[in-house]
Amino acid sequence: MGASLALGLKKRGFSGEISGYARREETRFQALENGVVDAVFSDPKDAVREAHIVVICVPIWSIAKLAGEIAGALKSGAVVTDVGSTKSELLKTLQTIFQPLEAYFVGSHPIAGSEKTGLHAGDPDLYEGRLTVVCPSCDTPAAAELAVSRLWASAGSEVVEMSPEQHDAMLASTSHLPHMIAAALARSVADGNPGEKADFCGTGFKDTTRVASGSADMWVDIIDTNRAALETELDRFHTELQGLIKILRSGNGDDIRKWLEDARDDRDEILKLNKFLKR
Repeated sequence: MGASLALGLKKRGFSGEISGYARREETRFQALENGVVDAVFSDPKDAVREAHIVVICVPIWSIAKLAGEIAGALKSGAVVTDVGSTKSELLKTLQTIFQPLEAYFVGSHPIAGSEKTGLHAGDPDLYEGRLTVVCPSCDTPAAAELAVSRLWASAGSEVVEMSPEQHDAMLASTSHLPHMIAAALARSVADGNPGEKADFCGTGFKDTTRVASGSADMWVDIIDTNRAALETELDRFHTELQGLIKILRSGNGDDIRKWLEDARDDRDEILKLNKFLKR
């Protein structure tokens, strides 16, 4: 996601310097070779010393760790943001880091991406026409919030503001629950003898389970930092499944048809109202 942001800014005329940090020498070489960044460092502190805005693109708990490492190197007035899928728990941790500083953390979450990871997955149009949620705290200066909003707008995003709590409750339903269901479906189908089933899995299985191929490291942190909201959504989904089982046991074809038609209509309505999934 960091490579996509850098490439997206460059494509849209960003005239400033983009510096990056990567642990692996090979990644640093590729980032320079492919024009993703203008400079790249093996020490995150060196990457942020002159930065006005810092974007941390790692799994959620790694965001907190990396923020602690760079805190002492940030210049006065610097703004730090992230791309994490949860906000409340992260903000609690980062408040203790940033409170003594003349630098600011403003959480953000671009609702874009794929199951692919790594520098090679960088896409300059990843954020074009997508939604990014900016989550200021009650203490966030207006200038810091504006800087983060403008950053994502410059990459092609439409920006909306939500509180960290509102964000986490919403994404538990629209993002985290679908991922857990896709993972559970993959596990359920593979149970027994996956070799016998493989050739019988068509596009329905492939499309429905696509996100289950995502980074486990990333999703462990998402679940860990949004447990209560995700549990609520899983309980809601469990109720839906129990209702379906009851319909199947009744043997009433009309009820099954009605359940399927309602599901189709609900999906169609959501996609019709969603202005960010048109491409």
